[in-house]
Amino acid sequence: MKELCFRGRTDEVEDREPILNSDGRRVLRYPSEACGHVDELRWLPEADGRLLWEKAIRRHERSSEEQRVA
Repeated sequence: MKELCFRGRTDEVEDREPILNSDGRRVLRYPSEACGHVDELRWLPEADGRLLWEKAIRRHERSSEEQRVA
């Protein structure tokens, strides 16, 4: 039996990591220590999904850089 994941309904987009899925589509994934839930962006218009994904990339890179400095 699979557990339901409601993280996408309650947590912030900032918590998600931008990745490409096995089909090469842009998705946002929660960290594996959370639940590993993947949100596909197909429900958004193409341009909006791309902007959200690119924003997540910049945020993720900035966060990684801050961790290296600390």
